[in-house]
Amino acid sequence: MKYRITEDNREIVEIGRRIAAENSLRYSSGMREDFIKRFWEFLPDEHKLEDFYYSSVYHQQLYGASVVDYFIFRFEQRSHKEKMEYVTWYGRFVYMAFLNRDRDLHLLDNKYEAYELLRPYYKREAIAVGSWDDFEAFKKFVGRHRRLFVKPINLELAEGVHRLVIGIEDDMRAVFASLLEEASALGCEDVTREVEHRLILEEELVQSEEMARFNPLEMSVLRVTTILVKGQVHFFYPVFRMMYGDGGDRSGERYSYDALIDAQTGELVTDGIHSLSEVEHHPVTGMKIKGYRMPEWEELKAMLEEAARMFPTLRYIGWDVAHTDRGWCIIEGNTNGEFFFQMCVGHGVKREFEDLIGFHVPFGFMLEEVEQLVDNRKSKRNERNN
Repeated sequence: MKYRITEDNREIVEIGRRIAAENSLRYSSGMREDFIKRFWEFLPDEHKLEDFYYSSVYHQQLYGASVVDYFIFRFEQRSHKEKMEYVTWYGRFVYMAFLNRDRDLHLLDNKYEAYELLRPYYKREAIAVGSWDDFEAFKKFVGRHRRLFVKPINLELAEGVHRLVIGIEDDMRAVFASLLEEASALGCEDVTREVEHRLILEEELVQSEEMARFNPLEMSVLRVTTILVKGQVHFFYPVFRMMYGDGGDRSGERYSYDALIDAQTGELVTDGIHSLSEVEHHPVTGMKIKGYRMPEWEELKAMLEEAARMFPTLRYIGWDVAHTDRGWCIIEGNTNGEFFFQMCVGHGVKREFEDLIGFHVPFGFMLEEVEQLVDNRKSKRNERNN
C-alpha cells in the first residue's frame, strides 16, 4: 500500500493533499475549484471545503470512493474497518466486469435497443432520432404525444435527460432541428462508453394516483437491483426514491429522499434519507414514509424477474421503475448500477454481496486495477471506431 492507512482526519487531509500534488494531471487546481463551487451550497466555507476535497482524494485512492460516496456514506465518521465494507463507485466496476459480459452491455446501455427488447414492460411509445431521415416519424409521434422525455441513446448518469413539451403552434422543423443539434453536441467526460449521437424520445408517463400521494408534481421511482446467481433472481436492497421537486428546475436526484424497501413485503422500513438529513414525512405532502407498503409489489417482482432472465449474461442490473396509471413500468435497466442504497442500509454491504455472487476482492485491488478495466474498454471502443 503506497499511502498510509489512518483514521485521523487531519492526517487524511494531509495525505490527500500529497496525493493530489503527486498526481497533478488527475487532481488539477481546476478540479478543486469546480469541487468547491459544486458543494458551496452545502458547506459555504472555502477552508472546510478544501479539507473535504483532499479527504475525498485520499478516500478515492484507498477505497475507490467517489466524492458522492464520501459524502453520502459519511466516511469522515467511519473507521477503516467500516469503510472496507462499502462497495464504492470505482470498486463496483470490478464486480460488474465479473457479473456482466462486456460484449452484451449494449443490450441495456443502448436505451433504444433496450426499449425494443423490453417494450411490453415499458408500456409507452418511443422513437429514436438522429438525422433528417427521422423527421416524418417524429411528426407522427408528436401528433400522438406532445409531452416527451428526451434522452441520449446511450449516455449514463442522467446526462442530457430532460422533458420536452411541444405546443400545437410550435414549428416542427425548428423543434426537430434543435433536437438534432442537441444530439450532435452529446458528450460527457464522466462516461466511459462510446457516445452515440442519437436521442430516444419517449411519451411522458403519468404516475399513479397512489404514488402521487407522495408528490403530485414529480414522479418518484424505485431502484430495484436484480442479481442472477445459479438460476435464481435475487432482489438486493430495493429503494424508493421520493422526489421533492416542483416538476420544473427543482427536480432530479438533488431533490430526493431515499427509503429502503423490504424486498419480501414491499414495505418501507426506513424514513426518507438524504445525504444531509432524514425526514419521517414527505416534505411536499406530509405523507408518512416508514411503514408505507408499495402497491402491487408481487406483480413488480414477477415483472422484473422475467426481465432479468432475458439477460442471462448481464447478471447484475439496477432497474429504475415507476408505478403509473398503466401499472408498473420499467424506466431503464443499468448495467453499472451504483450502490447508493448503502446510504439507507446504514453500513456497507460488500461482504454480503460478495458472498451472494461468490466472488471476493481483496483490499488494495482498487483504483489502478479499475482504471485498467476502464482503459481496456476504451481501447476496445477505439479499435472498433478505427
